[in-house]
Amino acid sequence: MKPIPTDFTELERCYDQLMSWCDVLQAIADFLPCHIDEDICDRISDGLLPLLQTTHELEERLISSGLGLIMDAAEKAGAEQRRRAGRLIDRGAARDVVVTLETLGEGRCRLSWEAVGYQLRSFFCSTRGHIRSEREIMRLVQRAMETAARLQEATDQTEAA
Repeated sequence: MKPIPTDFTELERCYDQLMSWCDVLQAIADFLPCHIDEDICDRISDGLLPLLQTTHELEERLISSGLGLIMDAAEKAGAEQRRRAGRLIDRGAARDVVVTLETLGEGRCRLSWEAVGYQLRSFFCSTRGHIRSEREIMRLVQRAMETAARLQEATDQTEAA
């Protein structure tokens, strides 16, 4: 049995960046039609997919490895399947947002303002929900690891006595 990673700092940084970008996307959606800053569109367009990929890899490495602490085998298999499907949907939605932001920044978007707003809202609402869910799973895994460590420590102390 391989050890379960315990440092979620890098993943939390990714979540914080994604949440910040969700705030920016919400501001854009809230004020459409408006002038869209090309630099903001470029920054998010260039960074969104790599950030999402890094986040998903960290989730897989850090959170998925600890699911067995909080779920039985059948629950874990179902959860992993749902999480993989969710990541595919997230990546597809992010690709669509990137294309939209690129065309908005260049002033050549063919979507209506309502469609752009709906697309951005759909993405940032889904992303925020995903992050909330993953953070809750992360808390449960951390709590289970702390409990296991306390039990191991008590066992070690009992055996030493």
